[in-house]
Amino acid sequence: MSTAVCGLAAETKVETPEGAMAIRSVAGKSIAVFSREPTGRVRFRMMQNVRKVAEQQPVLQLTLENGQSFRVAPQQVLFKKGLVECRADALQVGDALEPAFAYPDGYRFSSDTEAAGRMSDASLHVTRIEPAGNADLYSLGVNQTGSFFLSAGILCKAES
Repeated sequence: MSTAVCGLAAETKVETPEGAMAIRSVAGKSIAVFSREPTGRVRFRMMQNVRKVAEQQPVLQLTLENGQSFRVAPQQVLFKKGLVECRADALQVGDALEPAFAYPDGYRFSSDTEAAGRMSDASLHVTRIEPAGNADLYSLGVNQTGSFFLSAGILCKAES
């Protein structure tokens, strides 16, 4: 993808040093956001130019296997496993997204719902995608990395 479009619904939360914050609450402020460097190191970087870019535009709600959900513009670029860029409107149920943290690839783990355990593929899977009405949209840049983590735990691309 040549240009990223960054569009988060006003209530969608990003991960900051102060914890999860709705993107509308950090508009116009200088604040750090959780990000990933090209080397894979996860750290905080400064958000830049956080602002409202559109009012009442159609959004999608994505739900992940961890139960978290969030709303984004159809054009928001997310990173699939392997740092493959994908627009939200091109995602499919079952797609594996880049997580902030995950068990290593190949690690067998169990959970409350899967006592028999399962093998980790070091990703978070999409379990549901649906139209979610309209929302004010916010965009942002991120210093040095151009990426940020939503509080739901997945990596997104910031505007270029």
